[in-house]
Amino acid sequence: MSSLSAHGRLTIVAALAAWLSVLPLFAITLTDDWIVPAGIAVALVAGTGYVLRKLGVPSLLVPVAQLAVVVLWLGVLVANDVALLGFIPTTDWATRLIDVFQEGTDVTTTYIAPVPVPRGILMLVVGGAGVVAVLVDAVAVWLRKVPLAGIPLAACYTISASVLATGLDWWWFLPPAVGFLALLVSEGRTRVASWGRSASPSARRSGIPETDSLARNGRRVGAVALIVAVAVPGMAPVLTEGMLGPGRGGGGGGGQTIRTDNPIVDLQRNLQRRENVEVMQYTSSDDEPAYIRIVTLDVFDGEEWKTSDRPVPNSVDSGMPWPQGLDNGEYPVVEYDIRVTDDFSSSWLPLPYPTQRIVIDGDWRFHAETLDVVADGDDVRARSYTADALALNPSIEQLRGAGSPSDDVDAMLELPDDLPPVVTELADQIVADAGATDSFTEAAALQEWFRGPSGGFTYDIQSQPGHSSTALEDFLDERRGYCEQFAATMAIMARYLGIPARVAVGFTPGDSQGNGTWLVRSHDSHAWPELYFQGTGWIRFEPTPASVTGQAPDWTLVPNANPETPETNPNAPAPTSSATAPAVPRDDQLGGGGAAGAQGSSSQWPLIVIGALALVAFFLTPTVAARVGRELRWRRAGDDPALSAEAAWADLREVSRDAGIAWDPAATPRVTGRRVAEAASLDADEREVLNHLVGAVERARYARQPGAVEALRSDTDLVLRPIARSASLSRRVQAFLLPTRLRDSAEEANRRLIDAFDWIDVTGEKMRAATSSAAIRRRVSSPRRTGG
Repeated sequence: MSSLSAHGRLTIVAALAAWLSVLPLFAITLTDDWIVPAGIAVALVAGTGYVLRKLGVPSLLVPVAQLAVVVLWLGVLVANDVALLGFIPTTDWATRLIDVFQEGTDVTTTYIAPVPVPRGILMLVVGGAGVVAVLVDAVAVWLRKVPLAGIPLAACYTISASVLATGLDWWWFLPPAVGFLALLVSEGRTRVASWGRSASPSARRSGIPETDSLARNGRRVGAVALIVAVAVPGMAPVLTEGMLGPGRGGGGGGGQTIRTDNPIVDLQRNLQRRENVEVMQYTSSDDEPAYIRIVTLDVFDGEEWKTSDRPVPNSVDSGMPWPQGLDNGEYPVVEYDIRVTDDFSSSWLPLPYPTQRIVIDGDWRFHAETLDVVADGDDVRARSYTADALALNPSIEQLRGAGSPSDDVDAMLELPDDLPPVVTELADQIVADAGATDSFTEAAALQEWFRGPSGGFTYDIQSQPGHSSTALEDFLDERRGYCEQFAATMAIMARYLGIPARVAVGFTPGDSQGNGTWLVRSHDSHAWPELYFQGTGWIRFEPTPASVTGQAPDWTLVPNANPETPETNPNAPAPTSSATAPAVPRDDQLGGGGAAGAQGSSSQWPLIVIGALALVAFFLTPTVAARVGRELRWRRAGDDPALSAEAAWADLREVSRDAGIAWDPAATPRVTGRRVAEAASLDADEREVLNHLVGAVERARYARQPGAVEALRSDTDLVLRPIARSASLSRRVQAFLLPTRLRDSAEEANRRLIDAFDWIDVTGEKMRAATSSAAIRRRVSSPRRTGG
């Protein structure tokens, strides 16, 4: 088989191995729509490398061109609308790439895996696949160091195993292992094929060379694969404060950015943060806390709660509309001063309900039916604004006496036809057991069933998110979930019972800071149902257990029929007209030590880890590592003349080879010195210094008593500088990225690894032979039995 076809086969197998190696990223992403763009990136890398090498482009430029192709492909994915012809870079194109990359890094330092795949994560995953493909192609196809390709092939598996707090399932190791094995076998067959055609019958039929070395390679690959699979994830730190690393912030602020592009999707991730990031502070004129609402989800399509299509023609500057369904009258007004931190990003404006007046800079618009406020292209980050909201405190008599809902809220009763029977059957059973005779007592019975002992529910933020039909059945069957499932399920049951309902997403009141000021953090993220009663409008209910939210709103508690009322539970906290702060910090649900703990000594660990990683990265820089190695070599030589001469000669050999000067290990020191002087065009003074070095080496190797050589280290440094300067630019870049010393070290490590495997193979063969011989001897020495 020709060398061209062998090169092409190795290129294809390297690309396939790189593509297989990124499959473990499925374990840390919620969707799989990134796999096709990642595969295209890998194919582009392989095709670019094959074509450029076939055209004779310098090998060092091929990885650079491959990386450029990957960047262009990323531009097609996330910035084609600002590029010429969809892919030709422009200034806006480059700016978009930087912005999207920052979005991706924000997600990785904010969310706990598995993560959604917005365009920032798509860019990181596809770009990572491209980089892995470039590294595998360079190591396996260009440098022909196939065993070293296992390092980049293990990268995605190691990342996935490191960021999942629960660990990575073992089968995710199989794709990169299969790719690595295929790459090694392909390279082994290419080497064997270069020796000539095999004489074995099977090889003649198949055209594939056969040799025992392939079997040995298989055993070696298995051993290396097991080591990588077990040792690397075991040594890698488990990062639970974000997907790929600890965030900058915590309870003290100044940290991770919280985004609310899709509030119901982001809800669980905010609750699961290890760092309890500050979101906002607010002060109310009546010193009472309030639930802060971001957005209202008023459509349930059978799979998820989401917002309806909403026209927002009017600005908040013109004043907010009267709350839907609320009778006209005089209601107390509470003034709120709200300050959002730098760590909260959203196009939705956090507000108490129902807000009637807002003073804020920018173009913010409201939706009349929900009173949600949103900005087109603006953000609430670091904003300060004021809001006036009505303080509603409906009486139980008002709610019980509410008339039939108006036609305006008919859409809030819509449900899919395929609603699981368990939902409707439980709803009927709950209201029947409670003896409910009106909409309010039915709603109160639903709330009590979720919160009380009869329901038997457990709050668990690790539960699988979602509220599709299957998720609803799982929630009602397992009786375990978090606020999203409690709110969504109660709202669905309420609609089934004929009570208009929707789901609000926002924050619980937060922690009191004194003087009427309340601090809201990411762990205060919450969802709750809002039910409609004619005359009082949309009223908040609280089905999430009291261990998280404290006591439910007092207008939802039926006297003498609810264990949460003061009459039956004297230890319950006193209700307020608006909301009650959580009785148990949400940090306790996480198993953490609360906000204070997040701000304590443990917050220093991210800095320590970052410092340690920076130090390791510094010492892993190729040129620094090479210099450290040379320094250690001189220190080991000490005052020994022979060792010092050999250290100087080793320095000369490495620098000369880095400069592209041929080095013949069989030549004498004098011949080698002359060749180096000519190749580097040394002047007379530099040649004299080089001759001094050559003389020291000759005396060290051939003299009976090599004497001490003065200034050998300084002379060596003097002669190495002009030799290094004589190299071309490409050779200097190659020497910086991959110095000769590191290449030699890698080859030596590879040789030792192969020797170790050879020793294992020979030892195994000897043991099998000895066992076989012993068995033969036992059979020969055993007396034969004859018939009597």
